[in-house]
Amino acid sequence: MVLAFGLDHIIISADRPKDPKASRYLENTATTRGKPSFTAEAGRSGPVENRRRRKTLRRRAERDGASENGGTVAAPVRNPVWVEKIVSLTAERDGMFHPIVDRDAHVAKGAKVGIVTDYLNRPLQDVRRAEAGIIMFIRALPSLKKGDTLASIGVVKMGG
Repeated sequence: MVLAFGLDHIIISADRPKDPKASRYLENTATTRGKPSFTAEAGRSGPVENRRRRKTLRRRAERDGASENGGTVAAPVRNPVWVEKIVSLTAERDGMFHPIVDRDAHVAKGAKVGIVTDYLNRPLQDVRRAEAGIIMFIRALPSLKKGDTLASIGVVKMGG
């Protein structure tokens, strides 16, 4: 189902609760009840396009031997990126964050992704990646307080 939706980055959420009463998200609640589910993240505060939803429904209808208005179906993503976990990098102090990478950048283990400075632009913290991955989120708002998320890195599933 997620491949038919047409997204090229797929995050595997293996840490969700198994008990329906402990679920906090719709897709998790569906999964705990044996229903296939996924969440489409638009990213950058953008809307999920309705055409993706229509394509997904068309693909499912065609798979089941039906057709929706005789429409054509786009090919599914050939080489999706499977992300097995998300690691967050957080601020060690209050200050200002200056990223040096963009969202979707591939970063190596130990790579610098940004710097935290004080309010007079004096360096306080080099923000480095603990392991290789893809920048899934990078903080856009410079001001921050200790503990704020600076970046989220997706660790790519090997062989996925």
